[in-house]
Parts: sequence; C-alpha cells; structure tokens
Amino acid sequence: MGLPYYMEFTILAGLKHFSTNLKTISLDRFYNPHATWSFPNLSVKNWSESFETIINKIGGK
Repeated sequence: MGLPYYMEFTILAGLKHFSTNLKTISLDRFYNPHATWSFPNLSVKNWSESFETIINKIGGK
C-alpha cells in the first residue's frame, strides 16, 4: 500500500512467480491480478468505506 501501481504490480508479479507458498494482499483501490486477494477497481469513497469496514472487523479503532 502506498506504492505506485506499476511498482506494486511488478513486485507482486515477482513474489507470485518465485514464492510458491506466499499469500499476498493488495490494499490499493485498484485491482491487482498478481495479488492473492485484491480490491476491485473502486472509487475513493467506496474504497475508503470498504477499508474502514475491514479495519473495524479486525479490531481497529
């Protein structure tokens, strides 16, 4: 999270192809096909609401 999309895409592609048992998650608001789990393409509002829901469910503030 916080990386430019092209950089995250490249890093996750490398991890996907060279680390067979590694699970990756992309918290960016754009879909990343190389992550094990990724948000779909979302507007800023929908991404923020979804992210807040995840934080609250795992015990955030």
